[in-house]
Amino acid sequence: MSKIIALLFFVSSFAQAHVEPGTHRGQTPDGKVCELVANTTYFEKGTPHPLNERIEIVVDGATFLVGHPPVIDFAATVVHFNHDVFHGVLATPTGAKALEIRMSHAPGKEGPAGFTMIENFWKTGVKSSVVCEGLSFVP
Repeated sequence: MSKIIALLFFVSSFAQAHVEPGTHRGQTPDGKVCELVANTTYFEKGTPHPLNERIEIVVDGATFLVGHPPVIDFAATVVHFNHDVFHGVLATPTGAKALEIRMSHAPGKEGPAGFTMIENFWKTGVKSSVVCEGLSFVP
């Protein structure tokens, strides 16, 4: 029984991304303040696994539902996930936006380290991006 409890504890701690709900603030390369707001975290179908983890993230008024990207190796018959990033895509009336959050796993600094958001306006060919580094949780 104690082995089952230990296994459940390990799996549940492994499944958590450690993204503190609230505001995470950083800077763009030109010194402007940038931030993301982490809202709800849940697991699809109630199954606590990193591939099912979803976090609602707001950047510049755009709401993304992000998850760890799957890594699939058909030759080795292996499915796992990239623990170092979260990705999300948002369709817009004029194109699409994508968000990538880079995670830190350093002791005492577990959580979002930076993000890149891009926007592609299909109809006009205009593209934009925002890079934000040095994210810190704002209590």
